Amino acid sequence: MELTEKRYVDEDFTEVDLRDQEIDGIEFVGCDFAGASFVGSSTNGTSFQDCSFDSAEMYRTSHVSTSFVTCRFRYTPFHGTSMTGCRLTGSSFDDCRLIPLTFVDCDLTLVSFGGLSLKGSVLAGLRLREANLNGSDLRDCDLRRADLTGARTQGTKLSGADLRGATVSPGFWTSADLRGARVDMEQAVFFAAASGLYVGDPVAPGAA
Repeated sequence: MELTEKRYVDEDFTEVDLRDQEIDGIEFVGCDFAGASFVGSSTNGTSFQDCSFDSAEMYRTSHVSTSFVTCRFRYTPFHGTSMTGCRLTGSSFDDCRLIPLTFVDCDLTLVSFGGLSLKGSVLAGLRLREANLNGSDLRDCDLRRADLTGARTQGTKLSGADLRGATVSPGFWTSADLRGARVDMEQAVFFAAASGLYVGDPVAPGAA
């Protein structure tokens, strides 16, 4: 299918073939892409708002400066996809295959990845404020300098993850599974405090 318009509102793109296309500078609002195939396609400066992508084929795609705002992805494969400078505010991902998925300088505020696996992904420096990460598998992820303020992390698996320089809320230290995670010294103090420990000065040798 050839996209000839610059703006589409409430259009039905169910099961359309958009493979290997350059989808640049187009605005989609309230559109349904259920079962559509984007394999091999790229977007640049494109906007998707309130769109649904149930069972759409999004793998091996690339996106630059594209926004997916309050969109729904269900049973949507994303493996082999890259996103650079993209905004995914408020979008939800349910039963999606995400790895390997590359994010660079993306805003994932309020995104829902609950229960999904991003194991081993590079999420360094990303904005994940108030994201739903409950039950997610983030083991071995690079989360250095990521902003996780307000993120929901009940049962989030972070074994082997690098959290140095990440910004988190106090509840993070007790809600997530942090065994084996790498943190900096300041974070270690916060973790100790959240666990009810008191960090004091070293005791001098021979002191009572």
